[in-house]
Amino acid sequence: MTDPEQKVPFSPTEPYRFCPADGTQLEEPRPSGGATCPLCGRSWYRSSAPAVGAAIVRDGRALVAVRAHEPEKGRLDLPGGFVEVGEHPVDGLVREAREELGVEIEVSGPPILLGIHTYGPEGAYVLAIGFRASIVEGEPNPTDDVAKIRWLSADELDAADFAWEHDREMIRAALTGTAEPTQTRTEYY
Repeated sequence: MTDPEQKVPFSPTEPYRFCPADGTQLEEPRPSGGATCPLCGRSWYRSSAPAVGAAIVRDGRALVAVRAHEPEKGRLDLPGGFVEVGEHPVDGLVREAREELGVEIEVSGPPILLGIHTYGPEGAYVLAIGFRASIVEGEPNPTDDVAKIRWLSADELDAADFAWEHDREMIRAALTGTAEPTQTRTEYY
């Protein structure tokens, strides 16, 4: 048994070494990165976790959230979060807006951002999917993971302290009307 204080080596990019289902040591990783369990036959892969964010625009300004918790506590972020297992990204975004802001939103159009970034102290990889959205019911009030909200204009973006650069670019795309999804590759290239 591992002592809770013991630091166990972990990397979000290395293949699994033991089967998450039954604990058996896995076979050597294949070139694809997956590794198979000799006991149960399942293949295991490391994958980026999908997360969604909303660029909510009103009167030429975009809503941003000040993070209430680590990682990146106190820095700016977009309303949104991780997609639950089996959940459609748009449904996840609607759920997150309700949880974080207490509002109902409507997502407009296809994604305006696809980006990959790392999250948290262990550097887990995240696939960020950003959408334009508008509030259709309620007034935003910070709850859950949000300490407070701000409304930013395009002129304020460069000086703002965003936790992740792709959020700044997503808001810029929403405020300027960029139609094509922006793809960002940040922090590790």
